[in-house]
Amino acid sequence: MLEAQAARLGASLDALALAAALAQPWAGIVLSGASTVEQLLSNLRATDLRWDDEATGALAPLAEAPAAYWAARKALAWN
Repeated sequence: MLEAQAARLGASLDALALAAALAQPWAGIVLSGASTVEQLLSNLRATDLRWDDEATGALAPLAEAPAAYWAARKALAWN
């Protein structure tokens, strides 16, 4: 699913993920976490993607309710 949308949009998976976050109306800034120049260049590609309704619809099943996300994250051993 992710790979198909990334290929359709001509992007890497990391750029797709960042573009998905940037497409949200509440997202003024998205942090990439890049630690190398190569990662940064790949991440920056997210700003060039033309996010569309097809991508939104295709990736909607991957959404997780905030309460479920935070409960799972809180249960991780490293917290």
